[in-house]
Amino acid sequence: MSFRKFFVFGFWLLLTAGCSSQVALNIVPGSASLAPDPSPTVVPTLPVAALVEPTGTASPQPAPTLHPTEVLPPTAEPPAIPGIILFVGDGMGAAHRLAATWLVKGEAGLLIMDSLLVHGWAQTSAVNGAVPDSASAGTAFATGSQTHNRVISMDTKGHPLTTILELAEQKGWATGLVTTVPMAHATPAVFAAHVSDRSNRTEIARQMIANEVDVLLGGGEDDFFSQDENGCYFGIGNQPSGSGLVSVAIESGYNYLCNRDELVALNPAPGMKVLGLFAAEEIPAPISPTLSEMTQTALSILSQDPDGFFLMVEAGQIDWAAHELEAQAVLQHTVELDTAVTMALIFSLERENTLLIVAADHETGGMSLNKDGGGSYRQDGPFDMPDGTQFWVDWTTTGHTGANVPVSAQGPYAEMLAGEYHLTRIFEAMAMMLKGGE
Repeated sequence: MSFRKFFVFGFWLLLTAGCSSQVALNIVPGSASLAPDPSPTVVPTLPVAALVEPTGTASPQPAPTLHPTEVLPPTAEPPAIPGIILFVGDGMGAAHRLAATWLVKGEAGLLIMDSLLVHGWAQTSAVNGAVPDSASAGTAFATGSQTHNRVISMDTKGHPLTTILELAEQKGWATGLVTTVPMAHATPAVFAAHVSDRSNRTEIARQMIANEVDVLLGGGEDDFFSQDENGCYFGIGNQPSGSGLVSVAIESGYNYLCNRDELVALNPAPGMKVLGLFAAEEIPAPISPTLSEMTQTALSILSQDPDGFFLMVEAGQIDWAAHELEAQAVLQHTVELDTAVTMALIFSLERENTLLIVAADHETGGMSLNKDGGGSYRQDGPFDMPDGTQFWVDWTTTGHTGANVPVSAQGPYAEMLAGEYHLTRIFEAMAMMLKGGE
């Protein structure tokens, strides 16, 4: 094993010491107690690629004699394949991250997403300062432009806006979208579709297939089957009769999957196209396949493209649970997101040309935490930290708020995401990565 791989493996052990088991947590108020975990080690500033390979113990060989006209063959490794991995915790504000931290790491701990080297705060407003929804906020980081609520990657006059995924496709990069909610929902949609209202999910699904996104993994099979078709799950589809999209996708070269076993059995190959729809609507709890499994499959396919890749991964049900003021589910989905981030960080350690970003589109619920149980009538808990300290989750609304959301990042151009800015800056950092600093 090379020293570089040994380093990555050792770092993987550190990262996963408190994370690999978190996906299966059954988080119940007052009973979620874990053995204290060490705080995750912050990624070293020395790039993994800069580590020197050991020379070994073989007997030294005499240096070859070179004539003036001889040229040594190149020994440098080819440039690393560039990649962008964007994680979106839908509705995930600062308190959502903190609650998950307290649950699995305690007050002195860090989630892996919070151990990334660069930290910032993103303003989330739609045009005219409106409190955003996932469509307008997603459009901001997918296109670099603000728009009205409910609008999917179109400007305020109804003109389509080019997305970072579409720019990646134009450059020959492989592209993918992963989510735990319906694939045609707002956050995945803003990268691969252009409609005036997010509710037009049948058109969003049609555009996603027409856009030839290489990997699509999530829920929402109903939006891809027609009214005269039955998919893998109960109920007929939403597409017009005779206009099913799954058959179109298969004919155009997609591998169609509808359960975890099929995903796990998949043999990733360069240029592979995959459409995986694992529920009629959102993927029900316990999420199967997990967000980490879908992310790993997507990365294993997309990273084989020699030109580069773009992948967006959404933990969409953080927002859904916060709308329902269900703190237990919020914590579960946030911890699952952090486990997927852990896997992606390990992936990026051997690929120093990868930009990794963890963000949110907006905050949901006006969430806050307390340790004395003195919250409002909407208070939920108690939940136990690893040391037994209890905390409660409180809410101020069942809707979205205009609060800034935390952003963490690592890799090339990550420094652009330090400080405070609008969500549109995330697009700018990804665009710089795509252009290679041009």
